[in-house]
Amino acid sequence: MATTSRRDALKLLAAAGGVAALPTSAWARQADPVFADYQAASQTDPWTLVVRDAPAAGFDGRPELVSGTAPDGLTGTLFRNGPGRFSRQDWRYRHWFDGDGFLQAWNISPDGLRHQGRFIQTDKWQAEEAAGRFIVPALASVPPQPGGLSGPDDMNVANTSVLLLGDELLALWEGGSAWSINPDTLESQGARRWGNGLDGVPFSAHPKREPDSGIVWNFGQDAIRDRMIIWKIGADGALLDAGLVDDVPGGMVHDFVITEHSLVFLVGSYRFQQMRLPFLDSFAFDPAAPMMAIAIDKNDWSRRRTWELPPGFLFHFGGAWEEADGTIRLDAALSQDARFAMAGAYDIMRGQAETQTDSQARHRQVTLAAGGRSRIESLGDGFIEFPQIDPRFTGLRRRETWHIAWDADQPRGATRIERRNLHSGEHDRFDHGEGVYVEEPLFVPASPAAPEGEGWILHTALNTRMQQTELHAFNAQNLSDGPVASWRLPYACPFGFHGCWRPG
Repeated sequence: MATTSRRDALKLLAAAGGVAALPTSAWARQADPVFADYQAASQTDPWTLVVRDAPAAGFDGRPELVSGTAPDGLTGTLFRNGPGRFSRQDWRYRHWFDGDGFLQAWNISPDGLRHQGRFIQTDKWQAEEAAGRFIVPALASVPPQPGGLSGPDDMNVANTSVLLLGDELLALWEGGSAWSINPDTLESQGARRWGNGLDGVPFSAHPKREPDSGIVWNFGQDAIRDRMIIWKIGADGALLDAGLVDDVPGGMVHDFVITEHSLVFLVGSYRFQQMRLPFLDSFAFDPAAPMMAIAIDKNDWSRRRTWELPPGFLFHFGGAWEEADGTIRLDAALSQDARFAMAGAYDIMRGQAETQTDSQARHRQVTLAAGGRSRIESLGDGFIEFPQIDPRFTGLRRRETWHIAWDADQPRGATRIERRNLHSGEHDRFDHGEGVYVEEPLFVPASPAAPEGEGWILHTALNTRMQQTELHAFNAQNLSDGPVASWRLPYACPFGFHGCWRPG
């Protein structure tokens, strides 16, 4: 397999920064209706704290243990990443995904729990912090009097996820470089440089790690040209291989799964149409376009299998495995359309709860069999997001998935944590009740050799009654018993998207 040539890598780099050629128009400063709507809503509705601006200096606090006892053996750090700066000069981003990355660390030790939060100091963040205003177009927003874009990292907010590579923590985004972070101090150390002409090439937000070898797989999408770059990274953080894969429809791919033999992508019906600014306006949902499932051979990226599925969209998978005959089984949070990306994430920025529709994501199992045959089966009736698995079973046959969940009469989002056994259908859950809105759960194994699912579920939540952020720890097999320990900060943090765990 040939490593990506410098010429091809630079072509992809140019694609990632292609919006530089688009004209931008300045407008006179005027009252911003989105900023005004959010300010008005925030005066009376504490739920709006989920998209508050974090203080520029960040957070440093000692959460109070409000119930239970920290589990024996649960020591380490929960890192979480998400947008934390939405407004400057009384002007507010239009879309939740645009905010500057804000990294949080929850360190659990015998001495107690410490919480820290720091902005990820990307080049964009530093320039705009110095200027006191937003300067460059974001994914879905164009600020007043914007400048142009000269490269893929000009608009990099590093706000989506995190990855531990040895002693290095990477803050991840969709469209540009991973950002290197010191995991002990949360100090930003600049864009991760891989060499081989790959600087600035998209390194997406959901890498997957093989449990035995420690090899990390990732991708970056070039939706404009219907192609992807595939990344293969060693357990020590060294680049093993990278290469371009053509003929992958530009469907805003956010996540993927791996099996023992394949890299598996579901390309939804939310497709690239025409280059526009802001970049998200380049996409539209095509109800006539089938979702495409594409399985790429790990050992030969020119070999692929494809399937057509009913039109739809997804952000996140649980996991996948491949059977002896090549059949792939995966579970995911599937939606009928891309309404949240197209509308819901805009509503949130005004401080408005999302309108609940049948297009919300539901838990589904997808079977991809020989001859292009496929099947989608329901794993539950309610709405779900952020499916998680025991990471020691990434790419392997497994039983269980954990996720957040909510019902149609809960427009402000999820209050439940749930576990589902994919084989038996067994279902366990805990509902915090109205006013406590939960974030992504993360599974932490009890020990490296423990059976699948033996460990803890950690998740953060906003308690709107107290207007404070909480951390909850559950026995992963007994969610319905309630948290074994709960901590509460003396302040509220903006919601994050994804996280990872560093033991010890």
